[in-house]
Amino acid sequence: MDKQALDLLQKLVAIPTPTGFEYDGMALLADYLKAASVPGLQIDIHGNLRACLNPAAPLRVMIEGHCDEIGFMVQHIDDDGFLYMCALGGVTVPLLAAERIVIQGKTGPVYGVFGVRPPHLMTAKDREKVAPQEIKDVTVDIGAKSRADALTLVDLGSPAVVDAGWRTLANNRVACRGFDNRAGAFIVTEVMRRLAGEQLNVALHMVASVQEEVGLVGGITAAYDIDPHIGFCVDVTFATDAQKEDRKVAGDIRIGDGPVLGIGPTYHTKLNSLVLGAAEQQEIKVQRQVRSRGTGTCAWAMRMSRSGAAVAQLSVPVRYIHSPVELLSLDDTAKTVDLLCAAIRTIPAALDLYPKQP
Repeated sequence: MDKQALDLLQKLVAIPTPTGFEYDGMALLADYLKAASVPGLQIDIHGNLRACLNPAAPLRVMIEGHCDEIGFMVQHIDDDGFLYMCALGGVTVPLLAAERIVIQGKTGPVYGVFGVRPPHLMTAKDREKVAPQEIKDVTVDIGAKSRADALTLVDLGSPAVVDAGWRTLANNRVACRGFDNRAGAFIVTEVMRRLAGEQLNVALHMVASVQEEVGLVGGITAAYDIDPHIGFCVDVTFATDAQKEDRKVAGDIRIGDGPVLGIGPTYHTKLNSLVLGAAEQQEIKVQRQVRSRGTGTCAWAMRMSRSGAAVAQLSVPVRYIHSPVELLSLDDTAKTVDLLCAAIRTIPAALDLYPKQP
């Protein structure tokens, strides 16, 4: 991954973009694309960042990666100034014990911790269930002395994320919160930067979408508006090399073995063949992941909008998804950019995606 792209990814994951509060991340991506002279930039009424190359071409291709991450909102503040949160997206509650949190406060970031009881004050039975099971049982301490004091810093509904940043590991791997799915939003943005100025056969619409974690919201609305013939969803997927038992339900997917292509009834066979052909031409190793259902990503949104698009799913393998220490390979991420660029370049101006007619 070149320095310019790596710098963008690091800046993007440093910005909190919890579901429904993605604007700061979108603004960063927009500035990056503007500097690359990518045309058609807009943030739509829902908050999706959109851009388009070669808009007059008859064949419309949509590339999408959602920019939101799981997070929290302040639900309740008690008389002593302790906060209680509600979840934005699929938060694994037991992981929160003793984590740090950063809240988008009234005048800037407000830092706090998810409180835990000292072991000295626990019974033997208490120690068997140290990690809380319900988010209502987790107290957030921001150091406030009272409810009134807390309300000078935050408000009901203030968004937040776990405060866990970029950690470089061995073999060009990185751990950070929120790679799901700032990785995908980064990839589609980088693809637009690379393809800007090239002579494409298709109208290429990019969407960094909002609120995927709470119902594919931005993907649905953008796909309805764009009405693509072809859709590429870029997301993360489960790497199963650390928890080998998961291979029985998610396939044998490994960090460092390249991008992952979804195989199953949601994904278009001819479009998958085009992707695999581009991968072979570029000598990019592709992993295959069988998916019996497609409802969990915005590939489903593009497939089901209006009369439906032919869709393909490209994913970056990630360990420990929906935790503060999501782990990916920068090499896999860079190869996913390369593969998507190569696939788009090979799409002809007229592509028959229909089955053989009777």
